[in-house]
Formats: sequence, C-alpha cells, structure tokens
Amino acid sequence: MRNNADIAATWRSTLTIVIPTFNSITDLPACLKSVQSILGHLVGETVFVVIQDGLSTDGTKEYVENISSNGISFVSEEDKGVYDAMNRAVARTNTEWIYFLGSDDRLLPGFEVMLSQLTSTDNIYYGNVRLGSSAKRYDGSFSTVKLVFRNICHQSMFFPTHVLKQHPYSLDYPIKSDWASNIRLFASTPFQHVNVDVALYNDNHGLSSTYEDKQFKRDKAKLFREFHGYWSKLLCDISPTITKIYHLATRKKKKGLIEFRNI
Repeated sequence: MRNNADIAATWRSTLTIVIPTFNSITDLPACLKSVQSILGHLVGETVFVVIQDGLSTDGTKEYVENISSNGISFVSEEDKGVYDAMNRAVARTNTEWIYFLGSDDRLLPGFEVMLSQLTSTDNIYYGNVRLGSSAKRYDGSFSTVKLVFRNICHQSMFFPTHVLKQHPYSLDYPIKSDWASNIRLFASTPFQHVNVDVALYNDNHGLSSTYEDKQFKRDKAKLFREFHGYWSKLLCDISPTITKIYHLATRKKKKGLIEFRNI
C-alpha cells in the first residue's frame, strides 16, 4: 500500500468530500478522524472536505468551527432534504472530482488507492464498501441486470464534478434518488470498477435502511425502460418475484446444511 506522500507525488487532481449533516454531533468526530487518518496532509492540498449542514442545533456547528484545518469547511443552510443538500454542495464545488460520505461512515485505506485511479473525467469510478453490520464487502462490479436488483453504494462512488452539475439529483425521490441517478447515468457515462474497499458504510441506520421511497418504487421500472429499454423494464417488473425465489432457495439451502451437520 502506497502512503500519502506517494499518492501526493503522483495524483495531481483535486477532490471534494461532501459530508451532509443534520444534528450529527454523535457521529461526525469519528468520521472526520477517519478522513484525516487516511488522507493526512492531502486534506487542504488536493482533497477538501465540505460539511453541508441543514441548520443543526446539537453543537455540530460549534464542533466544526473549533477544528483547525484549512481543508475543512462548513456550510449550514436550510435545505429540502439530503439530496437537495448534495446538489447545493455540488453547485459550489470547483474541484475535478466529488465524493459523498455519510457522517456515520468511515474511510478505509483503499480510499487513497482510488485517488490514483481517477484518470479520466469522462468516467465514473466506484470501488467497494464494507458493511458496518457484517463487515461483508459490497458489492463488486455492476451490470445493468445487477443494477435492477440492487444499487451501487453511494459511498463507493467518485464522480467527475461536471457530471453531477449537469445531472443533479432529483428531489422527487427523497431516499433513493442516487439509485435513480445511477440508472440514468449508467446508460450515458462509462462506469469503471476498481476492486478496493474505500469506506465502512453504516447500513444499520440512515434513511435508506429505515424508510421506503414509495415514489421511486413506483417509477423504477419506468426509469429502466426510458434509459435501458423494454427488456430491462420487464426484468424490473418481475424482479420482486425473482428476489423472493432466491431468498427462499437460500433459506432452504441453509436449513439443509444445518440438518446435515446435525446428523
């Protein structure tokens, strides 16, 4: 694994890490500690951290204001939800690349490896994350078929800033707008997977693990048809049935293994 000095010597691009927050004082210190631990002196030189806050009242603002780092900035303003906050941060960003990190997520050493892989601003790059609930890796390379069944983790993705300026997140989908965005971008922009673990993703909490995006659920098949053709819409229509069959088969297999071991 190369160290920060090696990365700094070879990677001349710039990247903004956006951390959306709202009353996140419990999680934010550990999140920022992971950023500073993994990236070291790159913060403030080629990597910049923007904490995009939604008018927190729990001490988040006071905590950040006491951090002595030229590479970390804080913006607190009213927004219409997390994707509106992200769009606002994108609009202000002037670095070549942008990355989103939840305040309850943590960077992993593979993040700095990814920096050296960001070679073309025509591509969207993505790695893997480790799930906080199980430490399992999520989730390798994606195809259109795989994207029907599951989304690329937002915390694994590195975007050319100009792409998100041109295609901001839709506010029609308060929880799954990043999935809707990936469906659209997957049809027009090259996605390149790099097999490194870039972040520890907290899948135990958060909007996507707690609430259902009913509007996205209604529109998902329509989005696939619009951007990937009728066959993908058909697959999307039957995907709940396929998923149920898969989970049923998996449970039966596990039950059979347990019974076999007990013989």
